[in-house]
Amino acid sequence: MPESVLAQGAFDGVAATAAGPPLAFASRTGQGANIGQGWDLRTRAALGPPIPDFPDHRAEWAFGLLPDGAPVVAWTHRDRVHVLDLSTGAEVAVDGQPDLLGLAVHGGRGAVVAVFGPASDARVAVLDARTGDLRTEFGVWLGHWTAIDRWILHAAPASGPFVGLACDTERTIGLLDVEREEEAASLPSSGSQAVLAPGPDGPPLLVQPSGAEVLTRTLDGDAAVALPAPGGIGAVAAAVAGGRLLVGADVGGELLVWDAASVTPRRRVPLPARVNDLALSTDGTLIAATDTGLRLASA
Repeated sequence: MPESVLAQGAFDGVAATAAGPPLAFASRTGQGANIGQGWDLRTRAALGPPIPDFPDHRAEWAFGLLPDGAPVVAWTHRDRVHVLDLSTGAEVAVDGQPDLLGLAVHGGRGAVVAVFGPASDARVAVLDARTGDLRTEFGVWLGHWTAIDRWILHAAPASGPFVGLACDTERTIGLLDVEREEEAASLPSSGSQAVLAPGPDGPPLLVQPSGAEVLTRTLDGDAAVALPAPGGIGAVAAAVAGGRLLVGADVGGELLVWDAASVTPRRRVPLPARVNDLALSTDGTLIAATDTGLRLASA
């Protein structure tokens, strides 16, 4: 399909489901307050009413699927963590104001991963996404940096118990296993935006800019594929669509899409506005959050 606009307005963040039906969630800047809104990309219909007073920082909300297939969004508001099932409207809320939120699987159940800083020895709380009950909590050492300016990488439920802790100012990404309550690995980082994505063969992959390339790595840290880009790389996204790993990136004001099996981009989509965030859905739809709308393009 040609590039189109799903919704008007200024959007600062977007995420898409890593498995199942192609669903997306985005945050839109409003007059005095943000709103959050989900969409079914098959019908272009909204998933429920907009959420008022939604966070304006991407680290403070997370969207994905639970193991039972329910789409959920988690966010912080007024010292509480909210978790909303977009398919039923059921919502739970628990006290707390974490610095970072993500989604994972813990003991076969969907979980919200909340990281509390700002001390370098942060606390990780794993909450049941259905009930809000605390499933476990543990400490994690963040080195000489705090939770500020970090974000959580996840691709629930495909990424299982793993989440990544990324930071613009560090050269490593800490991979946490929330079931074993430990840092499972420290992966190389370019200090730029990175995403976790399902791998076409099952295990998740880390996708991130690295110099003039978009690099995919296994969670063991091994480089899998290097995709050359013809310019400066901004936001990146990845998803498995039709059994193949697709990778998208904002490169010099143009969206490029690769089938990871080839180093040649399969699609180029010029955009009239700067990309604030980027997502790629399971049907191969690129979703770009821009200051002039939430824009869609087929990969």
